[in-house]
Amino acid sequence: MIFLELVSGLADPTVVNPPISYMIDASHNVKDPLEDLMQSIEAILLCYAQALLVDFKKLNELRDNNEVVLAQELIQDAYRTDVRPLLREARLRKKAAFSPIHCYRENEIRNQLIRERGITNKAKGL
Repeated sequence: MIFLELVSGLADPTVVNPPISYMIDASHNVKDPLEDLMQSIEAILLCYAQALLVDFKKLNELRDNNEVVLAQELIQDAYRTDVRPLLREARLRKKAAFSPIHCYRENEIRNQLIRERGITNKAKGL
């Protein structure tokens, strides 16, 4: 729903939007931190792409007519759409990895980073 509101607000020229800062907040206790971030980014891209599928003109008409059930159906139809093939195609067109996590693992990037930074290197925080 956050992306639905972002897309709606950014598409409306009458809405004055404050600058938006984006941040991923994650805790990497069990998973590889880079793989976890890649999964988070994929989830964000999926939600954004699905929000772009919503017909906002129709949604606003339904809201104006107090058609709550039909408005919900319209939104849910967009969010039930599998946009993963679209995202993979977009990555391919940008010459990016078809599957970032598989690429990361196949190229043993984690091992490369460990060799470069060492096993005992700790993040210092702010």
